Amino acid sequence: MITWNKACNTNALLQYIKENTADGANLRAFKLYRKGLEVTAVLPPHKEEDAMHLYSLSKSFTSISVGIARDMGLLDVNEKMIDIFPECVPEEISENLAAMTLGDVLSMQSGHEVCHLDKMRFSENAVKTFLAMPVVYQPGTKFIYSTGGTCVCGAAVEKRSGMKLNDFMEKYLFSKLGIPKPRVLTLADGTHAGGIGIFLPIDHLFRMGMLMKNKGVYNGVRVVSEEWCDMAVQPIADNSCNGTPDWVAGYGYQFWVNAESGFRGDGAFGQLCVILPEEDTVFALQAEAGNMQIEIDRIYAMLKNIDEADLSAEAALLAEVETHYQTQKASPVEEKTVTFVPNEAGLLSATLKTEGDVLRVRLETEYGVQTLMAGNGCWVDCAPMLRYCNPSINALDPHFGLIEQLSLRCAYETEGDTVKVICKHPDTPHTQVFSFEKDALRLSANYGGLRISEIAYR
Repeated sequence: MITWNKACNTNALLQYIKENTADGANLRAFKLYRKGLEVTAVLPPHKEEDAMHLYSLSKSFTSISVGIARDMGLLDVNEKMIDIFPECVPEEISENLAAMTLGDVLSMQSGHEVCHLDKMRFSENAVKTFLAMPVVYQPGTKFIYSTGGTCVCGAAVEKRSGMKLNDFMEKYLFSKLGIPKPRVLTLADGTHAGGIGIFLPIDHLFRMGMLMKNKGVYNGVRVVSEEWCDMAVQPIADNSCNGTPDWVAGYGYQFWVNAESGFRGDGAFGQLCVILPEEDTVFALQAEAGNMQIEIDRIYAMLKNIDEADLSAEAALLAEVETHYQTQKASPVEEKTVTFVPNEAGLLSATLKTEGDVLRVRLETEYGVQTLMAGNGCWVDCAPMLRYCNPSINALDPHFGLIEQLSLRCAYETEGDTVKVICKHPDTPHTQVFSFEKDALRLSANYGGLRISEIAYR
C-alpha cells in the first residue's frame, strides 16, 4: 500500500493518513520529496497509474506553458488582450477592455465581475465571448477567480504558437518531464480547457512540482526560464478578501502563495501540489476532500513532524490505516429486481445477482442494457454507459446530460435489505454510492464526505 524510504519518519505520514480518513477526506495518492527523501503512497482501491482529473490544478500547467511561450518570444505579460485577439474584440471596446493585459488575466485581475466559463463552454467562440463580457473593474486592481480567464490564456498560447495547447505542452513541457500526452477536456469550440481540463497520475503531477522547486529545470534540462518561475509565484494579486489563510496570502500567475511559505497549485475537492523551495520540499496530493484549508493545515503539520525520530506508534498506526482501507466481506445477495418509474437517467429496472465474489447489477435503460460489477471484499473494474450518473463537476452544468461511459472501480456492502455498491471513479476524485433498497435505487455522490446530490428512482 505504501512505499517509503526508511530514513523518513513514516509515523508522521501514517498519522496524516489517519487524521484525514477519520473525518471523511478520501486520500487517493500522494508523493513527497523532502531533503533528498521520496515517499509515495497509493491507497486502495486506487492505482499509481490512474490519470485523475486535476480540476483547477490544471491552471499551473497552463501558466508554465505561457512562460515557455514567453521565453520563445511569442507572448509578453504586458501585451494587451485586444492585440493578441484582434479578431475577437467587440465592436465597442471599453476603456477597461482596452487596458486589459495578459498578465492581468493570468493573475485573476481581468476586471470582470465574475468568472464567465459557463457562457464560454458552449459558445461558438470562447475567447470572443470572454472579451464581450463587461469589464467592470480597472484591470489589475481586483482579484476575481476566473477559470474562463485561464482558458483564454491557454488560447493565447494556441494563437501565437499555431498549435493546440495540448500539442504545445506535449512538445515543450510534458516530453521534457517524461510525461506521455495526457487526456484533456476542451470547450465546445475546440479551445483547450486550460483552467480545468488535465488528467494526470500522481507521479506526473509531482514532476511539475519538482520542476517549479528547481526553478524551471527537470533532470538537468531547462524547461522554462528561472525568471518565469520567480515571476509566476509572486503575490501579484491581492486576494485578501478571498477566504481562509492559504487563499488570502496572494496570487501569482496561476499559482497560489502559501500562508506559511512557498506556493502551490490546487484544484477542486483536494488536488494539491505544494512547493516549499526553502525547505527543499514538494508534496503532491490527489484526494476527495471537503475542506481544503484543513487539508493544507494537516500537510504543514505532517511536514513539521516528519523530521522527528519517534517511530514508536508506527506498527499500530499502519494496522489501523490498512484496516480502514480494506473492504469488508458482505452477506450473500439473493437475486432480486427493482423497477423504477420514469426518470431523467432513463433507468427502467435493476436486477441484482451474485456470482462468487462478484455482484452483477443488470441495469435496463432506455438506451440498452448496462452492467455494474462490484466485488465482495475486493474491488472490480467496470465501464457502464449511463446518463446523469457522473458525479464530476462537469455534471453540474445545465447543458450536461449525455450518455457516457463511466470508469468505475466497485465493491459492495449489505445492510439489512439494502445493497450498497460503492463506486470509486479512477479518473476523478469522486465516490458514488448506488443503494438498492427494497423498492428503490438511491444514488448519491459524495465530495469529501459532503453529500451534494441524492436521487431516488422508484
